Amino acid sequence: MADPICRWRNPFIRNVIELINVLPKNELPQQNARDFVIANFPHNAKFYTTPYQLACQLGLYHESNGRYFPKFKYNPNENEVFDYLENWIIHYSVPNPYTRNFDNLPPISIHSELSRRLLANNRPVNWIDTTTDIFNIKIGNEDILRNSINYYSPILIILDGMVQLKEGKTYDELAEYIDVDILRDRDDREYFFDLFPLPLNKEGGLTNPDETVEIKLDTLVLTQIKEMPNLSETEKKQIISARIGQGIFRRNLIIDCGYCPITGVDDTNLLIASHIKPWRTANNEERISHKNGILLTPTYDKLFDKGMISFTNAKELIISNSISEQNRQRLNIVAGTIYDSFPLLGREEFLDFHRSEIFIE
Repeated sequence: MADPICRWRNPFIRNVIELINVLPKNELPQQNARDFVIANFPHNAKFYTTPYQLACQLGLYHESNGRYFPKFKYNPNENEVFDYLENWIIHYSVPNPYTRNFDNLPPISIHSELSRRLLANNRPVNWIDTTTDIFNIKIGNEDILRNSINYYSPILIILDGMVQLKEGKTYDELAEYIDVDILRDRDDREYFFDLFPLPLNKEGGLTNPDETVEIKLDTLVLTQIKEMPNLSETEKKQIISARIGQGIFRRNLIIDCGYCPITGVDDTNLLIASHIKPWRTANNEERISHKNGILLTPTYDKLFDKGMISFTNAKELIISNSISEQNRQRLNIVAGTIYDSFPLLGREEFLDFHRSEIFIE
């Protein structure tokens, strides 16, 4: 017997909010985040026994190479959590990085597979028999999975042991829930984490007040990306998130080089993930490659983005003649300064482009 979802408590709204509330809302070194959770998890319970597993299965946080990354960087209300979990149940894939067993099974969206079988039969199907057939074994914690589907599925409900349509739904409506984006490699934690984006992005989605003009110029490219048939929805979201220095682009950049090479600031909440070769001119691979990125504090990020500073492949700072000597002093920058900690490896070609196409002499 194997469990498609762990048993701590049912992932009802109040329990999910409890997990979100105890998790740090900022990117942190992994151990710092764990110390915070251990100190704040209520009732003297041990978070890193079972609750953490559910939090990961829900996509609420992600740990990679000694760093912690939260999904929610704010305290959401119940409606926001419900919207998040409605999307979660549709795309939740088993096996995934946080399940055990299912070793010979490729990842499956349980909700999608139930929808497919319900549509094929055009009548209710037996819950236990169907899940046993899907997984080739009798699953554990079926009540946790059943309650999750009943609570969050926009179309399915399990009553009296039968999977059926929710009131007012039709069998034809099942079609949109069958071909959905799911995990393809059970061990891919990055992709699993990105399967469940925040609803209506609390931080504004693609709207970045400091880059309004540039985003308007990108509208055509964004549309083209959304219509690319060879990309999954998660891959499209990863590329679009990279436009504003978020998602997998930022996470991998932090893991590779979690500091500003000019100032030495290593609190990543104070740093901006900036593309070296601009997003609008990069191809899709370059857009999400952390080697096409650098973390800078806001002032230096703006200078770099506007081509007023750049770096040589010898890690030397070069400064545009448009910056006066007086302002160079105010900015504490000196042309020719070598920043030994600059993460050069793998960024040489991108810097060549930045110097030739973006930098202003």
